[in-house]
Amino acid sequence: MNRGFVKDMVKYLPSQVVPGFVALVSIPVVTHIFPPAEYGNYSLAAATVMILTTFFGWLPTSVIRYYPAYERENRLAAFNVTILRLAVIATIGVTVIYYASLVLMRRWMSPKLWQLLMIGGMLFITTCAFNLLQYVLRSKRLAGWFSVFAVWCSVAGFGLGIALILTLGLGIEGLILGTTVSTILALPLLWRKALGKGIRTWFAGRMDRQAARATLAYGMPLVVSNLGAWILSLSDRYLIGLFRDSSEVGIYSLTYNIADKSVMLLATLFVMASGPMGMAIWENRGEQESKRFVAEVTRLYLLTSVPLVVGLSVLSRLVVDIMAGDEYAGGYTIMPYVLFGVLLVGMEQRYHAGLLYHKRTQWITVSTIAAGLLNVVLNILFIPRYGYFAAAVTTLVSYVTLLLLTIRFSRRVFIWRFPWRSLFNASLACAVMAVVIRSLETSIPRGSLSMLILCAGAGSGVYCVLLLALGEFSPEELQSLRRIVHKASCRIRKRPPSSVAVERSPAEEVV
Repeated sequence: MNRGFVKDMVKYLPSQVVPGFVALVSIPVVTHIFPPAEYGNYSLAAATVMILTTFFGWLPTSVIRYYPAYERENRLAAFNVTILRLAVIATIGVTVIYYASLVLMRRWMSPKLWQLLMIGGMLFITTCAFNLLQYVLRSKRLAGWFSVFAVWCSVAGFGLGIALILTLGLGIEGLILGTTVSTILALPLLWRKALGKGIRTWFAGRMDRQAARATLAYGMPLVVSNLGAWILSLSDRYLIGLFRDSSEVGIYSLTYNIADKSVMLLATLFVMASGPMGMAIWENRGEQESKRFVAEVTRLYLLTSVPLVVGLSVLSRLVVDIMAGDEYAGGYTIMPYVLFGVLLVGMEQRYHAGLLYHKRTQWITVSTIAAGLLNVVLNILFIPRYGYFAAAVTTLVSYVTLLLLTIRFSRRVFIWRFPWRSLFNASLACAVMAVVIRSLETSIPRGSLSMLILCAGAGSGVYCVLLLALGEFSPEELQSLRRIVHKASCRIRKRPPSSVAVERSPAEEVV
């Protein structure tokens, strides 16, 4: 594996681990303060903010795609001016339509939900600016600064939200306000690190019409694609609320979030590290190197994500018992379905690469919309009778459909070698790991945090040992891993690494 990819993953790691940890810690805190009905309304408001960002998300994605090309041509200044002006137009347009729709639909909403949705509009505006600038940092491969701002917003947002709830007596809307304020506070420094100039300097420049046309042609199909992704992952909350009640929305959302925040954390980390680097390889080194890069990233993703999904599936009941109160306990039954669904999302993102390289974003749109519509139809058929359990199963079925469609379209333009051997080794090791975890789980009282820690440690150890026994890692990879561990231990002890440990070899390009 390319050393730069591994280094970027390490730098991006805090941006996923810390927010993921905060999200998981917030679950027991919030669920012990608010009942499922209020948590359900909060989930609906959060889902609405997500759908608003789908109408803006095409622009940051275009930054990743075109930044290397404009940097190579020394035209970044005009490109940045164009992106910023398009961002202002898109944000204003979506915000006006959103608030006008809320006014018209107020009579059909509960007062609490309407209030949360009104506050959510402010969060959308700040999130648009934050995400765009963060994508500029990603394009410049300033992964360290990206992590700094991501960590700030997650920690400060949750901390400020809880402070508003406890000190000012606010309801669950305090969480949205806390995130909004923390994002606003981060924007001035984020702007400086991403663009390096004042607002007047950037907006005084001339807009590049060619860049605008290219960005719109590339990004606009992704609006529909992002809408389909929202339908896949979040629309079921609205349908559960429509056919059942807000309490079921709360139970479903909480369990879904536990599963989603764990595996999606890993999937997002791979996208962040591989996206800008993969595009740079495509632009500068050609198709064959790009295929090799995608195959290696996929291998690493399988080796890390499959054990996480299997382990959490086996421990799903224990995890929900620890993370939430008795009112939410029944939701553990849907966790394995959500976990495997998110795993497939990460795999589908690997096949996105070829379509993005060849600018075939319309095929991503077709796949996502088809899977999203299938999800809605299945939910309408089965949620009224089976409740939130049906929503989890139908979402998994839709993710399988999405992956198959994306594979079919991607292989028309970009065929790479799938790491079947690594998938087999990971699956075999996970099967043994699952048996070990289940045996340990039955020996310790249910609901014990010590059980969870013991099972996680033992399962990880068994999995790694089995991968070594199966010969998954080459001698060069093991040597590189020993170098990394040696360097890390020397830094901790504040001692320079030995000359033997830092000696480079041609195999150091592979992890």
